[in-house]
Amino acid sequence: MLETLVKAALKHRAAVLLMSALMLAWGLHAFRELRIEAFPDPTDTQVNIITLSHGQPAEEMERQVSVPIERVINGTPGLMRVRSINLFGLSFVTLTFDEGIEPLFARAQVLERLRLAELPEGVVPQLGSLSTPIGEIYRYTLRAPNVDPMELRTLQEWVISPRLLRVQGVADVVSYGGLLREIQVRPDPAALAANRVTLADLEIALAKASSNASGGIIEEGAEQLVVRSQGLFGSIEDISAVAVASRGGTPVRLDQLASVREGWAPRQGVVGRSDDPDVIEGIVLMRRGENPTRVLEALRTELEVINARVLPEGVEISPFYDRTELVDATLRTVGHNLGEGALLVIAVLAVFLLDLRAALIVAAVIPLSLAAAFAYLHTRGMAANLISMGAVDFGIIVDGAVVIVEAIAFRMAADDGPKEEPALAIEHAVREVVRPTVFALLIIIAAYLPIFLLERVEGRIFAPLAHTVVAALVGGLVFSVTLVPVLGTFAYRRHRKHWPSPVLVLARALYMPTLRAALRRPVMILGLASASLLGSIQLLGERGTEFLPELNEGALYLTFTLPSNTSLTEARRLAPTITAIVDQFPEVEAHLHQIGRPEDGTDPTLSNNLEFFVKLRPASEWPADTRDLGALIRKMGAALAEIPGLEVNFSQPIRDNVNENISGQFGQIALKIYADDLPALQQVAEATQLALSRVPGVADLGIVKSGELPQVQIKPRRDWLGRHDLNMDDLQRYLAVALGGGVVGELWEGDRSFDVVLRFPDASRETVEQIASLRIPTPSGALIPLSVVAEVGVDYGRASINRENGHRYVGIRMNVRGRDLGSFVEDARAAVDAEVELPSGVTMEWGGEFESKERAMKRLLVVVPITLVLTLGLLFKAFDSLSLALLVMLNVPFALVGGAVGLWLFDMPVSIAAAVGFIALVGQASLNGVLVLSAIEALRRSGVALDEAILRGARDRLRPVLMTASLAAFGLVPAAMSHSMGAETQRPIAVVIVGGTISAAVLTLIVLPVMYRAMSRLLARG
Repeated sequence: MLETLVKAALKHRAAVLLMSALMLAWGLHAFRELRIEAFPDPTDTQVNIITLSHGQPAEEMERQVSVPIERVINGTPGLMRVRSINLFGLSFVTLTFDEGIEPLFARAQVLERLRLAELPEGVVPQLGSLSTPIGEIYRYTLRAPNVDPMELRTLQEWVISPRLLRVQGVADVVSYGGLLREIQVRPDPAALAANRVTLADLEIALAKASSNASGGIIEEGAEQLVVRSQGLFGSIEDISAVAVASRGGTPVRLDQLASVREGWAPRQGVVGRSDDPDVIEGIVLMRRGENPTRVLEALRTELEVINARVLPEGVEISPFYDRTELVDATLRTVGHNLGEGALLVIAVLAVFLLDLRAALIVAAVIPLSLAAAFAYLHTRGMAANLISMGAVDFGIIVDGAVVIVEAIAFRMAADDGPKEEPALAIEHAVREVVRPTVFALLIIIAAYLPIFLLERVEGRIFAPLAHTVVAALVGGLVFSVTLVPVLGTFAYRRHRKHWPSPVLVLARALYMPTLRAALRRPVMILGLASASLLGSIQLLGERGTEFLPELNEGALYLTFTLPSNTSLTEARRLAPTITAIVDQFPEVEAHLHQIGRPEDGTDPTLSNNLEFFVKLRPASEWPADTRDLGALIRKMGAALAEIPGLEVNFSQPIRDNVNENISGQFGQIALKIYADDLPALQQVAEATQLALSRVPGVADLGIVKSGELPQVQIKPRRDWLGRHDLNMDDLQRYLAVALGGGVVGELWEGDRSFDVVLRFPDASRETVEQIASLRIPTPSGALIPLSVVAEVGVDYGRASINRENGHRYVGIRMNVRGRDLGSFVEDARAAVDAEVELPSGVTMEWGGEFESKERAMKRLLVVVPITLVLTLGLLFKAFDSLSLALLVMLNVPFALVGGAVGLWLFDMPVSIAAAVGFIALVGQASLNGVLVLSAIEALRRSGVALDEAILRGARDRLRPVLMTASLAAFGLVPAAMSHSMGAETQRPIAVVIVGGTISAAVLTLIVLPVMYRAMSRLLARG
């Protein structure tokens, strides 16, 4: 079949050239349309349920909101995990679904079940946006020298955000900071009592006083008129004029009972940028699955229009973070590495072949293989990213073309025997090598099967890599057996003398005596090879393990956890101190900080949460003593340690969001302690934190969103309520409105609406004593202090309550610096087991990146053997001999040697990225073995003696083996040596493949012939 394909290609050369041109055009179109990301989205399908209930403490949010929602959500098809965070006034429930569940289906199922939840009156849960943790693609701030924060926030809410939401691909725009405008109705308790009016009367009157109605239509002459009654609040005067009651036929107006004024809602968060401590921030979230490049282009265009034509004079949108910068930087890194790799591949070909035509023929396969990959990804709707594109090794992709071109050049330069017609000679040359070449490339493709079978986080990270590389390999294979022979007929129109490469002459001069010596000492050679293999295994065991190298995003994300009872005002006082320290570092370009949370609840944090987004200058502008990101973190951490009692977590924007999404908290490692008794949980968490603090390598250790919070607790006395003819519901409703405030209507100004809020003046509820003396109206019209019917005092409650799968938990987060992740977790587990005694009913669970690494390694232990069996089957098909197939398989582990040495030389741990490199080596090592053994077997079948066949076959295949190995190695040398932004995740793959292909080639040329000789003699004796 393969020979027929080659013959058809040579017969229909024009069709092959046309097909190649069409593939190039298709690939170029696909690349322009392709979704390109800096980093693959590793997250599961998730749905967030956000519920706001102002004034409710964490305990009530858990009891009244989160638990009822969890109950009705349980049993949703595909639901894998339910996690909730309960804070003051906020319930944030995160639902994680199994692999393959579509986001829109999951959201529809959740909405259907949410209707069944029994929630307090007026509490309405909302679904979070259809975005992902890596969907945060743009941040900006609003600044204006003479405009107050409330007006700026109003512009953000009603002008900027709606326009940005119309941009195709934008899922949400989160508004953060500034003052949220509201209309405040502040009752006078004395006036209420004097007029015998209750707060309930005010609520009812205000709720009924703002509405519109339609009276249908009437006809007047030839005209048709619509009857419309307008009664909505349009001004503060409209609200003040509301009649609340009537006394003796005289209306009691609202302005007789309360003051009505413009104000702002209690602040939940504050944003500062550089030297400006109070700005308004907009965070743009991209819809899941959209193309970030296109969304950002449209977004920037819209922002230019808003700045130029929409905003008032003096108000300007100032960009802070644009994902395009990261995408462009990583694309430059990938493009630079791929370009240099391609040039090195062509240079190696030219050196080995001393034939520019042959080098150019092979080079033609490179853009075609990329075009095939781009076309495949576009057709599948998949994205290209740094990891997937960075793993493309042109040297491996053109292996088939190299073998075929080398065979053509060798055949056309042969000076012995009768001369064939050039076209016929090319056909014969290709037919001799096409079968082993195709099977060798199929084995390389099969080697990527384990990557396709990875699950969840690790699967989403590396599956695009496997799809991209395999598509490029298939494209390279197709064009190697079709286009390369056709181009050969144009390049080699006649036989001509071929000058041997000095490099090859030298290699052959060194190789043949070495091979003869090895064949004379088989025991020593096999012993040395086995020793090197065992040494490499030991070397790998000493390297330690990690999930993935940290991608340099060009920014840092610092999360400061202050004491749980820290107020927003106190946190604002600390921000300038941290700002001054951060500004001391010349590596810092700009920074933005956030305190608390946005009013919409999309970021479930407390007022003691202070986050700094630090943009960094290009590494080329850093001081000489800051070698890398790790060094900068160490320096910055030491400077910040001067602030006492400050917990800080160093991360990066995307990494921070992904870690928090996967484990529910930031940090590389998440330790969760489960129990229903919160005090017991806290005690165990504190003991665990102390034990972990002594483990070498621990960094940024802290207990997540926990601790106690002082509360003013009001405990009604039922007997005294009865004496004053009050019931519990009336009292609680009165306190909720008086102290917490309640929305009773809306004020409309054009198309803008603002909440009308009923709340007592701040001056009457600023201290515990004032709350205790708050006057409560009774049915008789008398006013009694709250302290008469309730105990008022200060106690402690929970700052937050975290739940997962129906159980409360306290999380401990930590990062690892100065050592590998795997060994750290082993030591940390041992320390916790030795020093922390778990009470009955308390359990622990380790998660985060460590969990993903463990799951991936376990998966590989299952699927790699399957791949090896598949490879054995392909080898058997190629040789029609089980013994030869097993012989090649025995040679594969020797590729480990170079990979292990490479990781040791570059001081890298064994990561999933490195494991991907080792998997790719299976195919490369098999290719070498197939080339050598197929040549030896051909000579044996023609009657050549064993030793002579080994020597001649190995000599004939020296050039293709050295070429394929050199190409595979040199093709990734730029990626292995790169330190540019984004190169971190490419380097382990490149280092392993570069080192492994070198060792695999050397051992194939020396050890494999020795093993073949020993096996042949053994079988002959048998």
